[in-house]
Amino acid sequence: MADLILEIVEGNDAGRQLPLSGALDIGRDPSMQLSLADDTQASRRHARISLQNGQAVVEDLGSTNGTYVNDQPVQSPRALAPGDRVRIGLTVVELRDQAQVAARPSAVQPVPQITAVGQDVLQPATPQELAPPVAAASNVPQFAVEESEPAFVPQEVVGDVEAQSDYEAVARLIDTRAKAQTNRAVFILLGLAGIAVVVVFGIAKDDAALVLPGLL
Repeated sequence: MADLILEIVEGNDAGRQLPLSGALDIGRDPSMQLSLADDTQASRRHARISLQNGQAVVEDLGSTNGTYVNDQPVQSPRALAPGDRVRIGLTVVELRDQAQVAARPSAVQPVPQITAVGQDVLQPATPQELAPPVAAASNVPQFAVEESEPAFVPQEVVGDVEAQSDYEAVARLIDTRAKAQTNRAVFILLGLAGIAVVVVFGIAKDDAALVLPGLL
């Protein structure tokens, strides 16, 4: 048995093992020693893993999607240690030694069983199967509420045309008086501001008159 082996742990050929005794070219091309013909993300000549002086070394062969060791991109030839994982496209290859193989014949992780889902599960429910809408609590705000009369109109005049007409007349009178009072307040404030300006300038003028004779 070879001292080092490569095992596909993720991909279509998961569980396949190859001894590493020299150079092993990996890619989608059928002529590669490790052909990944079904891996659409692998290049035709993607990477090479070789044995150099008893040390495994991986290098990228100018692939489109790159080669990764333990999720780190390979920029130049890189040494591998037993347990390292090399990602090529959608395929992951793990380097293993004899001790690892003896302790665990395969490094492939078991795939959890997924319960099959029938087509009828995704079918929309019929209106008869849907429960009637639950009435919302009165204290929960709603996006759409029933239209009601304005809050400022007394309930006593709602629906009474004559009373509502009289109320609207009174409301207009109050609104007119409120506007008149507002305008009057504005004029009063402007007058007070003018008086304040006159007083300030008057005081300043008197002070200047007292200072200038002493300077002359």
